[in-house]
Amino acid sequence: MSLSEELEYFVDETGQWQPDSGEPAPGKWLRLRDRAGKGNFGFLKHPVWFRVVLRSPTMSEWVWVVSTPQLEWVTWVQQRSGKPHERSEAGLGPLQEQRVPLQRLPTAGLMMAANESVLVHMRVQSSGLMQVPVDLWEPSVWQERERRSHALLGAYFGLLGALLAYNGFLALRLRDQAYGYYLGFGLSMGVFQLSSTGFGPSFLWAQQALSTYLFLGIATTVFGIFSMLFTDSFLRMSRVSRRMSLVLRWTAVGWVVVLLTHLWLPAHTVMSWLSLPFGLLTITLIMVAGVKGYKASTPAAGYFLLGWTGIVLAVLLRALLRMGLLPPHPLLYDGMLIASAIEMVLLSLALADRIMTERRARAEADVQRAREQVAREEAQRALQEKSRFMAAVTHDLQQPIYALSLATESMALRRSDVVSTEALNQMQSAVFAADELLSSLAMQVRLDRDDLRPDMEAFSVQDMLERIDALFATRAQKHGLRWRVLPSLCEVRSNPLLLERMVCNLVSNAMRYTPEGGVMLSCRVRSGHLLIQVWDTGPGIPVHEQSTIFEAHYRGSAAQSHDRGLGLGLSIVSRCAALLDVRVGLKSVPGRGSCFALWVPLVTPP
Repeated sequence: MSLSEELEYFVDETGQWQPDSGEPAPGKWLRLRDRAGKGNFGFLKHPVWFRVVLRSPTMSEWVWVVSTPQLEWVTWVQQRSGKPHERSEAGLGPLQEQRVPLQRLPTAGLMMAANESVLVHMRVQSSGLMQVPVDLWEPSVWQERERRSHALLGAYFGLLGALLAYNGFLALRLRDQAYGYYLGFGLSMGVFQLSSTGFGPSFLWAQQALSTYLFLGIATTVFGIFSMLFTDSFLRMSRVSRRMSLVLRWTAVGWVVVLLTHLWLPAHTVMSWLSLPFGLLTITLIMVAGVKGYKASTPAAGYFLLGWTGIVLAVLLRALLRMGLLPPHPLLYDGMLIASAIEMVLLSLALADRIMTERRARAEADVQRAREQVAREEAQRALQEKSRFMAAVTHDLQQPIYALSLATESMALRRSDVVSTEALNQMQSAVFAADELLSSLAMQVRLDRDDLRPDMEAFSVQDMLERIDALFATRAQKHGLRWRVLPSLCEVRSNPLLLERMVCNLVSNAMRYTPEGGVMLSCRVRSGHLLIQVWDTGPGIPVHEQSTIFEAHYRGSAAQSHDRGLGLGLSIVSRCAALLDVRVGLKSVPGRGSCFALWVPLVTPP
């Protein structure tokens, strides 16, 4: 139960009064319930005396608890009815080992007889903020609460130690400044919690218990330094906002100056006049930087903001508690402990997430660079291929032109009105070869520019077949090949110019690579399509070449004995087929011949 509402107090400005001296108090006793802010006294140089009369109808045992660990000295004086005064002291001073052992919170045992009145005086002194809520606990309940508190502290420092060890290992391995700053403020936070909870002076530095407030001030200052540096490094603030990065670094320098002031100023003066305003500035800057980093999509900025938001809420609740605006509760005193544990976990996750994100970004950049390198190599190969192509074009065009010049010279030397049939045939063959090369080159250029948008229309294939027959009949006769075109009255939907170019390329290819036998062009209806087939009795195409025969400039093993041609005929057929939605097929038996087929959509499927 709480005794704060029943307490009376006065501030002992002399610092010498004792309740068992027989002298009246050098000040007026006031009721704590009437004081604004209740038990919050702020910073006081003088001790404060409290008193209350307790009475129990039965014999009972109680634990008197002062719920503020940052007190330097607490003295209890009990006056029982008809008995002399009894005094017990507990605090961070030299007497703590001889009297009441120091706990996380100042406590004293109180035994009350049945119907016995006990007047209890308590003297409290602190060089820091003083807030003195007082509670009475049954010993068993208090012991259970203490066990829970110690378990919470043990879990916290165990977790903190594990996180520091893990991130220390990563700091050594990754050589990342952010990990070093994380270790710095993690260690300083650990010292801060050891001091503020009383765990440190109780178990670690009992002999230097009076220096706890100094440890608390130094830990707060070091925490401010590393918090600024960690925020700047983790959020990559120099990339997000150079001005904000400078502000964070200069604030860290300000914390260094505050740290140096501990050399000649009392700890409570530094804490109240320097650390407190710098702490508020630090929290504000951290939250602003976190928001900027989150807006800039900095990796793991969400974890960073979430962790520090918990700290801000814990500090706000603690401040409201100190101002007396919230009732005392153990969870409020442990709020900083819980919030700092959550923050350390979230920031550790944030570091891991940032490393993974940056590694993933580097991997993607490496992949992109590899793709760009492949693209450059492909462009280089394409340039080389174009160079070879132009060289081949120049070479192949020179042959028919040279043949034309020879035929012209031969006719001039004859000086006769009778035209030489042999010379005319040579000239016609040269002109046909040059025209075929130029037509293929022009079509390839149009396809490469990707501006060919064919108009689809319905037309009869018979006219196309007659033109192709007239074009290749003489050529087949000159090569001693049998040539046959099967007529067709079907109508197809396609582009007549491109379709005729495709069929001409297939026929030209067949005649070029057929040394003897014949070539046939046929049309048949198959499944809503007109199947246009070009048959030849040439050397055929090996199986391993059939998948690459439609590539540009690929001429195959059968072309080794033929010097003319650019290897564009079948490539143009393949690319035009993609534009016209025409399927291309190939059947070939090496040594017996080949059959190229085109499936062209019919206008009126049967």
